Amino acid sequence: MTPQEGHTPSPAPLQEPIQPEVNANAEEGVQESSGPEARETPRSPLLVLNYGDSSTLGRKRRATYQRLMTLLNRWEYQRRSIIRMDLTTANGGDPSKLSDHYEELIRRIKRKTGVEDIQYWKMTTREGNGVIHAILAGNVSLYVDQKWLSEEWEKIHGAIIVYVKRYRGGPLSRGRVSRYLVSQYMSGQDAQAHVSWTWKTTFNVPIVKFWKQFKAASRGLHIKKIVKYWDRLIRDETVEFGPWACSLARGWYVLPEWEWAAEAPPWA
Repeated sequence: MTPQEGHTPSPAPLQEPIQPEVNANAEEGVQESSGPEARETPRSPLLVLNYGDSSTLGRKRRATYQRLMTLLNRWEYQRRSIIRMDLTTANGGDPSKLSDHYEELIRRIKRKTGVEDIQYWKMTTREGNGVIHAILAGNVSLYVDQKWLSEEWEKIHGAIIVYVKRYRGGPLSRGRVSRYLVSQYMSGQDAQAHVSWTWKTTFNVPIVKFWKQFKAASRGLHIKKIVKYWDRLIRDETVEFGPWACSLARGWYVLPEWEWAAEAPPWA
């Protein structure tokens, strides 16, 4: 196939045969000052199936891990400024207000830093009196010091214990942070951990559905290759599967005479 003018040339097609069958099983406290970057031992940056022992993570946590890895990969590709942030609820505080108070804190961070475009991933858990573990990504330099964050969170939510740290980036850091957050804070409380993220502004497509289609299209490949080509897709490359191809920006390409298809691929 010949890419349109101005579009990144497509890589060579995959050599392994693709079985176009549906096989998608992906689903839609305060830590110490050292942070997860320092407390996790570096391992493989691939999916949880290749990052430590996957048997320690249930299906929901594997899906959460994969989505967080995808987000971080996308943000790093976009050269965003990324920080890790934890927010607590004080004794006697109201954890039901965590979400609203988090949104107010984001507004204050925008005013403080001048960064209007802030995307995020956050997990709300019932640790202690209620905790939010978040990752923020700004389109320009984004950082607030811990003293300011503690003072503002006390004004908003009545709690002074917070954590903030710059995210270093890179495949090892991406794997460590994702694994740490998912295994540390979802373990034993899957039903109590609520995860939300800015998928619309980050991808502009329903990325969970896209991942399911991608897994179905790549059935028959080893998981390492699936992750490798998914990472290329997240970084705005066009990936080919024999007669099929996909692009995050353009959708699915189904045979040359069909051109780029707006509808779902035949295996979806």
